[in-house]
Amino acid sequence: MSTSLTAADDIKQQLNLICAQLNVIQARLELKPTLSSSPWLPLAEAARALHFPSARALRVAIDRGRIPTQFVSATTGDTGKRRTLYVDVEGFASHLRNK
Repeated sequence: MSTSLTAADDIKQQLNLICAQLNVIQARLELKPTLSSSPWLPLAEAARALHFPSARALRVAIDRGRIPTQFVSATTGDTGKRRTLYVDVEGFASHLRNK
């Protein structure tokens, strides 16, 4: 009889351990930040999404006016010298489809 109680206690301990691990996993999932649904992507990501060979090729296309200005946003850094470009990939793709 004592062996069956020991086995039951062992199973109970393992179930408690599994429940604790599941609670930890659930807490981690709830803490994960949700992905931004913003259509504005940094230049490198936008280049991949728009099938440009590189971020530099996309920047050249922007500078030459191949991508309309309403789909490009620029922010400057703290010093005012470095400019970061963002592209509205979804808007530009929609623009191309409707063209």
